[in-house]
Amino acid sequence: MSQQSAEADQTTARPRYRQIYELLEVRGTCPIYRPGDRIVIDGEGFTEVINLDLSTRVCMRVIENMWSTHAWQHGPDKIVDHFSVVTGECRIACSMPGPPYTPCGYCIFRQSRERLD
Repeated sequence: MSQQSAEADQTTARPRYRQIYELLEVRGTCPIYRPGDRIVIDGEGFTEVINLDLSTRVCMRVIENMWSTHAWQHGPDKIVDHFSVVTGECRIACSMPGPPYTPCGYCIFRQSRERLD
C-alpha cells in the first residue's frame, strides 16, 4: 500500500462506536434477564462484535430485533438522533410477547451508543 493511499484511509476512517442495550423492564417473567442487565456491541471495522466481557447474557430473541444495529454502528449522528426524536431515547424489545402467548415475558431494552475513538 502506498503512503498516499494509507493517508487517504486514515482521513476517511469511520468513527467506532459501542452500542449498549440495557434492560429497563420485563413484562411477565424472563429466565435470562433482570432489569439493569446489558448487551454491549462494539464496532470492529465494518462489522459488529458482541463484547462478552461487558455483556450480562445474550438471548437470540433480542438479537432478532436488533435490526437497526448497522445504522447505530455506522450511521452519522443525525441518523441516530432521528431514531430517538420523539422520546429522546430508542428502545427495542424481544419477540416473546409474554402470557398468554408465550411462557416468557416481554423484555424492553434502552439502546444507546458511545464513541470509542
